[in-house]
Amino acid sequence: MKIDVELSLITNLIINSFVLYLTACFFKEKAKLIFLTSLIGSIMALIIPALSLASYAKILVQVFLSILMVSISFPYKKFKTFISKYIFFLGMTFLFGGGCYALSLSVGSLPIVIVLLVCFVIFMCAKYIIHQKNKQKVIDNFSFKVKIFSGDKVIEEEGFLDSGNLLYDPITKKPVILISYDVFSKLYDNVNYLNAFMKKIDLKNFKNGHYIKLNTVASGTQILVFSVNNVLLEGQGVNKKYEDIMLGLSFSGFEKAFGKKILLHGSLI
Repeated sequence: MKIDVELSLITNLIINSFVLYLTACFFKEKAKLIFLTSLIGSIMALIIPALSLASYAKILVQVFLSILMVSISFPYKKFKTFISKYIFFLGMTFLFGGGCYALSLSVGSLPIVIVLLVCFVIFMCAKYIIHQKNKQKVIDNFSFKVKIFSGDKVIEEEGFLDSGNLLYDPITKKPVILISYDVFSKLYDNVNYLNAFMKKIDLKNFKNGHYIKLNTVASGTQILVFSVNNVLLEGQGVNKKYEDIMLGLSFSGFEKAFGKKILLHGSLI
């Protein structure tokens, strides 16, 4: 009996820690006193069923306990903020409980080790989803509609404002916007990928075309840079137009990381 109680305490402690950690990740905050809060919740989870209380009273005690746990780990200034965290905390609690319950219905009573394994899998999946969601939110907040005007061509794409892109052209002293080959090929469809990658390009076909050495975000030792007539940025309350802006052809694969084919210079906004 003692062993069962200890295992139940450890299981609840781990699950509560998972729930608090995921809540912190979702709101991009650092949870306080996770171990203490999880321990309080675990001890109460063992005590509540043994209390001689009506069903509704036990539910009220559990609600109060969950409110206490969220309040300890996530101090708040606005009630709306607390409600958001509390709802997410409950959602994660039901996620773990529901996952184990659904599995137990399928295969029967589960050993503690299997319960912990299931909870760990749920934790890792939820953590990955939250990470991707937070990453996408950051990308969306720093994404802009980009129109590139070059001669008689107008290219429309989405760009990501990267504060880490501080690349300047040492000749014109202008900031350089990095573009992928997909965008480049829309401007210069007569230059194939291999020639562009191998730098077998006639620079006379490009306005202010030349190569510059890199010490920042793009891969390789040099990239082709050239100027275009205008670049228009729109979005996030911004509407700016830049003349004779420099573009740089990058093969670094930044579009895979940001999901955008244009990497805007950090000084443009």
